[in-house]
Amino acid sequence: MNIALKDDVTFDELLAAARNKFGAIKFESVKIGGVELEIAQVVDMPAYLDRLVDKARGGKKVDLPLWAKIWPSCLVLGMFILKFKPIDNASFIELGAGGGVCGLLAASRGYNVILSDFDDDALLFSRLNAVRNNLDGNVSVRKVDFCDTDLDDTYNYIIGCELLYQESVQIPLFKFIKKHLSADLGSEALLATDKKRVGKTFFEQAKKEYRLMRQDVPFAGNKDSGKSITCLIRMGALNND
Repeated sequence: MNIALKDDVTFDELLAAARNKFGAIKFESVKIGGVELEIAQVVDMPAYLDRLVDKARGGKKVDLPLWAKIWPSCLVLGMFILKFKPIDNASFIELGAGGGVCGLLAASRGYNVILSDFDDDALLFSRLNAVRNNLDGNVSVRKVDFCDTDLDDTYNYIIGCELLYQESVQIPLFKFIKKHLSADLGSEALLATDKKRVGKTFFEQAKKEYRLMRQDVPFAGNKDSGKSITCLIRMGALNND
């Protein structure tokens, strides 16, 4: 069983598990709005990637740790989560949470949040970050692949960043949202993605059944990453006026 999914796991146990696989771990301060989070990062990611490449030479598949990066879309969606007004007693689930930044920001406002991902390492870092920031009381971690996982519950807010990266996942994502977004007035899917990831198939389906609001947000990163545009999407029931 993934240690991140154990109820009684300690911070030291989580950190030891992360160090065992990735080597040295550091916690970087991420400031969004008025909230500061400490987010676990691999100190020497190039060395870890070199080990992955070595394994690939033996014919093994390499799964790059894309979940470890804090994408610009995550910061844009995180700012929105801090500013918007959710419905009372709202429930959140973050899909493809990676390190869980957006979900942790919702938890910092006192809401109950599920951080979910299909990657065991992402779940480990999500749980580690939740405990590090003293938000584990409002956060649970769950293994979810929105392409084939059915849950028993619905949620007022389904949130996620960079989920439209492959054509093959777009219809499954739409079906997951349709099944698991609460019918409560005001419930929404809140998504953010780089404008270059069009998501045409997803949006063709979504516009038939949901009210869509889209905002293009310019993002100026550091000198190496340059400027980009993040699309912030709000997706709610057509009758939620």
